[in-house]
Amino acid sequence: MLMNLEVAGPDEIRAAFGQAVTAAADWADEVAGVAGVLAEAADWYEGLQMAASTIRYLHSAAHRFSAAQTALTTAQEQLLAALTDFSTHDGQVAEAVADAGYNLASAYVLVGDGAGRPALDLVEERLMTATRSAQRGEGTKEGKDRLRVSGQMALRPGERVAGSGSVADISGALALAAAVDGPEGRQVHLGLPIYPEDKPSWRGGHAPSREVVVNEDGEECAVDTGADATVVLAAADAARLPEVVEDIIARAVKADRRFQQVVKDYERLHAARTLLEGARHPGRAQEAIGLDERVRQEARTQQQRRCHIERAVERLNPADRAVYDERQRRIDAGGRDAWHPDADAEAAEVCGLTVDEYHEMRGLDRIPYQQRTAAQSARLDQLKHGGGTALHPGLPPLLAEQAALVCGLTLAEYREMEALERIPKRSKVEHYNRGRRVRTHAEQARLDELDAAPGGVTGATPRATDKLRGEYLSMLRAHHASKAKLADAKAAQAAMDATARPLDQTTVAELDRVTAELGVVSVRHDEMAGWASASAEIPARNGGTLVVEALQEEDGGVSYRVDRQPADADEDWSVGSATDPFTTTAGGLRKVAKLARELAGAGESPGA
Repeated sequence: MLMNLEVAGPDEIRAAFGQAVTAAADWADEVAGVAGVLAEAADWYEGLQMAASTIRYLHSAAHRFSAAQTALTTAQEQLLAALTDFSTHDGQVAEAVADAGYNLASAYVLVGDGAGRPALDLVEERLMTATRSAQRGEGTKEGKDRLRVSGQMALRPGERVAGSGSVADISGALALAAAVDGPEGRQVHLGLPIYPEDKPSWRGGHAPSREVVVNEDGEECAVDTGADATVVLAAADAARLPEVVEDIIARAVKADRRFQQVVKDYERLHAARTLLEGARHPGRAQEAIGLDERVRQEARTQQQRRCHIERAVERLNPADRAVYDERQRRIDAGGRDAWHPDADAEAAEVCGLTVDEYHEMRGLDRIPYQQRTAAQSARLDQLKHGGGTALHPGLPPLLAEQAALVCGLTLAEYREMEALERIPKRSKVEHYNRGRRVRTHAEQARLDELDAAPGGVTGATPRATDKLRGEYLSMLRAHHASKAKLADAKAAQAAMDATARPLDQTTVAELDRVTAELGVVSVRHDEMAGWASASAEIPARNGGTLVVEALQEEDGGVSYRVDRQPADADEDWSVGSATDPFTTTAGGLRKVAKLARELAGAGESPGA
């Protein structure tokens, strides 16, 4: 739908803006549906072990559609801001003209008011009055309240909203901010991230985390107010946020330069090792190095998965934890991070198979998916994924019992949840639902009920609980499925070592030195890549702190994350450990800081 360019009156102009806002929202939903389908396809194909390049292209396409959705969402917000701004400024002027004479060509305008005053003088007077009021932010209930939150925020006695604005992050989530004046002076409520669908329910940092409201169908439902993701900053702290941000960015840029040097050192040492390995494995140097790296990376990844799993398990009550640990001892008997080569019976028990079925599964798993027949793929799904798929596997009995404890379900309820998750979720874009089996509304309601089961592992908020349980399940499935990968990598490494040629002592010493230095550099790389390189904390008036950190990307470059650390956070809390943080670029972080400073009264009027 295109914006009508032939409108003239203020009401027609507002209607044209409204049409553009609606179009942007519709297109954002359409693009989001495509992004979801592409991301689901990429995950599915990755489970089928398709070529890594194919997966990267799919993920890149999904990312670009997600970026388009973000751009459309931002455009929608800008159009809403334009509508508000028009009503505040030019809309008042247009209405003043209409009030003066409805039509500049009317007899009233041409003749006057009958008291000797020309009508054009009256028009000019009203125009000047309306313009001055608009420049001061007067003549409208919203004033600088761009988000129109003055009627929905939870305010304390004597408080009033003095302004508001928002900034979107790279995934489409929002940072919502509002200035509130009260007996204690000005404070800035900063909620981040607030998801677009939760924006109408945001009520600032002093609201209860959940409230019961009546929806458009007249039914009561609980909504997330965003209070748990909102910090309340003193005006002085909000005003100095740009300085804090610039310091973090400067330190992150320096750390990124050091990281780039580590990458160069790694490449230099890797080249030196390649020459030396060529003497030990003629024509197979890269293969030998690749096997060593494969074992190292697989082992490291498995350890990281276990850390994520343990983060959730630590929240079990003592009785459930004892049952969980007993299951874990039986699981570890077959191999902790990789299947032991001499423990087939124990590994088969963990997989819920006989020893013969276990051997059959390992054999089928080694066949590249492109070479498997349909019958072989179906048999592998039955043995390895419990009748499910690589994307939605059915856990073997021991692991399913553990997962049920974490999710607060019985084993039968957990199996029901697995079955419902295998049915694709209904898309918001209806034509994507045609011709395929999607969840019915009743099935979705039942799945939501199972997802929200009391007991088990819980977080401070429903969203935090979802994150803990979802992360646990994904890490548990990946850890179990990858034990065979690490076992096969270790077996291949041992076979390669058995064919190595003997080297003289000088070459052996040099190879050992280069390998050791390469190992040190690899550790430094792993310690920097994917971790915070700079951070800062600002105390919040509603408890806890605002945490801003720079994250060193593995491929170079830096992303920035902002989160609220609750006052009762445990020692294991970190940015993103409870909920998804607000993630942005350096430019986006500066926009958030600028918005906070402006709302604190230290800058220009805030934008939307």
